[in-house]
Amino acid sequence: MLVYKQLYILVVGLSCLSLIACSSAPAQVSNTAVLPYSALLESANANTPTVDDIFQLSASQQAEFLAYFNAPENQDIAGHRRVYNFLEQHLAGFDYQGKNYTATEAYALKSGNCISLAVLTKALADLAGVQIEFQSIVSAPVLSFEQNLMVSSDHVRTFLYDPDFTPEKDKLYFIKPSLVVDYLPSAADITGPRITQQTFIAMFYRNLAADALLAEQYDQALALLKTALQYAPDYSAVINLTAVVHRRMDEMQLAEQFYQYGLDVSASKVTLLTNYAVLKQSQGDPDTAQEMLQSLSSFNEYDPYLWYVLGKNAQQKNQYQDAVTYLYKAAEQAPYMHQLQLELALAYYRNNQTGRAQQVLSKAAELVADNNTQQRYHAKLEALKLRQSAH
Repeated sequence: MLVYKQLYILVVGLSCLSLIACSSAPAQVSNTAVLPYSALLESANANTPTVDDIFQLSASQQAEFLAYFNAPENQDIAGHRRVYNFLEQHLAGFDYQGKNYTATEAYALKSGNCISLAVLTKALADLAGVQIEFQSIVSAPVLSFEQNLMVSSDHVRTFLYDPDFTPEKDKLYFIKPSLVVDYLPSAADITGPRITQQTFIAMFYRNLAADALLAEQYDQALALLKTALQYAPDYSAVINLTAVVHRRMDEMQLAEQFYQYGLDVSASKVTLLTNYAVLKQSQGDPDTAQEMLQSLSSFNEYDPYLWYVLGKNAQQKNQYQDAVTYLYKAAEQAPYMHQLQLELALAYYRNNQTGRAQQVLSKAAELVADNNTQQRYHAKLEALKLRQSAH
């Protein structure tokens, strides 16, 4: 299964999880579907942090930041730039560990994951009266396998907006002036949609819930997910994780209800459907599971790395036609990434489509800037041509 922890858990014979501020009013589902009732979810009462706990800095931390922000020598610097500069100076040597820290913890420890950095950024921006916005980033997956769960990280960055910006008359602005606070940005990152602060809050709770799940603290996980669902009841990653926890607690019927609910209300359905198919397989219904997996080919969800993961898993199970289908989607969505073209070429080759493999491998070689890598691709291409001519 696929889980997101900053996770994203996908079900591929395993289970997938997905994880990752802040108006305090819970969001409402616009869909007519009703969140399934789970007594386990409703009664979960383990201690969970409040939104204030997540974004509140200590008194001494607030004083230190405000002394910098309000210092006379900094008053000629735009407010959003002052927040950015403080982060840059204070977090020098920041330890980018996969830990889910509150603002107070991230400030004190100078450590955490990208969600922790975004939480701290919001805490400082709120003190400074600087508007922020979050954006999801589709990044190359870092996969781990724990307790039959395939875990992959997702990514968020933060925009700081100039509080004093006033549009000039007769000028057209495509975007507002801003600064970006990012966590180890990569050239392979793909910008995703902006996300609401409600969804960002749900992401933080989801991350904590994934940690609890991996520690087999199911009541804690459900308590955190209950809060996450109050903020983003149509957020696919939270619904998916809720289903996975119920499955781990042998509540298969409830897990199925949450998958069905997620498919009704969520815009992102691929991970939900893939994990749902794993559930069906485990219940002795391989035909329905296969129908679900086959229906994935009709989805056009934009996440080349998700299709890459599905393609690699299909190859591991010797399902080469499915691997071609998924990896073709990955390569089509990110046609400039030679690594995805290479994986697609390998899938074509294993599916006995040598001609197509040659075409795609040739394209991969054209995309490579590094001479050594390009030479390796050309060597593979010549080997393919020789193999085809031998037949």
